[in-house]
Amino acid sequence: MTSHRYILKSVFAAGLLSASLAAFAKNPTQQPISTHFARTQSDISMELTAHNFSDVELDEADNFDGYSAALELTVPFATDKQIRFSVPFYTKGDAYLKSNGQPIDIDGNGGVFDYSTLQFEHQIYVAEEAGFNLAYTLGGGMRTAVLDTTVNDYYNHTGKIALLGINLDKDLHDGDTQLLLNAGVRYYFDADDLHPRGINSWVWADIKGAVVFKRWGRYVRPTLELSYLGGFNDYNALSLMPGLIVQVAETASLKFGGILGLTNDGNQRGVIGQLSVSF
Repeated sequence: MTSHRYILKSVFAAGLLSASLAAFAKNPTQQPISTHFARTQSDISMELTAHNFSDVELDEADNFDGYSAALELTVPFATDKQIRFSVPFYTKGDAYLKSNGQPIDIDGNGGVFDYSTLQFEHQIYVAEEAGFNLAYTLGGGMRTAVLDTTVNDYYNHTGKIALLGINLDKDLHDGDTQLLLNAGVRYYFDADDLHPRGINSWVWADIKGAVVFKRWGRYVRPTLELSYLGGFNDYNALSLMPGLIVQVAETASLKFGGILGLTNDGNQRGVIGQLSVSF
């Protein structure tokens, strides 16, 4: 009887360990910087992100170089549902007016192509049954602060956005590697001083793919992300972002990456860092 109890306890402990490792694999502190897991989180998470950018084109200015910071909060409220709140809270840089080449400074408590948004996410497939996790997302937002300039003009002083997308993730190589895909659309409307072609409403595809590779030692995991933002016509921003996830605690990580623009649109080069905490 004792041996049977020991075997049962061992099996139960192994099951708990396996479940714990599976949950840890989808821990938000272990996801890449820009691409999200489809599996609903079990904990609240917060990400503080900062990145620099170069040679970005806007409606009235070009060669925009600078940096931006944003905060994201994700709150699960069911086993398969969560909400994600994102807010870019500071941008600063310098650019040149398209009209006459005059250098200007641009700064403000907002973002550029990223607005403050609220999204609802619902997981509809789980890996234990389908072999992959799949969720749909929908939401919207608006610009929350203008970008001021040194020529008595405001950029991004109005604008709203509607969001729709699908997130997928799948374990590879017995869980050592994760594959992630986020495919969505952004509908910008009532916007001003933002689109490089001077239009006030447009639809862009927002596609991100990532691979989280096997650990290097106990605390470091390399990642590789590929992102596309554009309309497959007159604006196409394609970027490659290799990175590292450094686990500094069970519920906290530091993430670092480089940004390499593969097309003439969007950010041409930069670095990015993120502090991710769950609780």
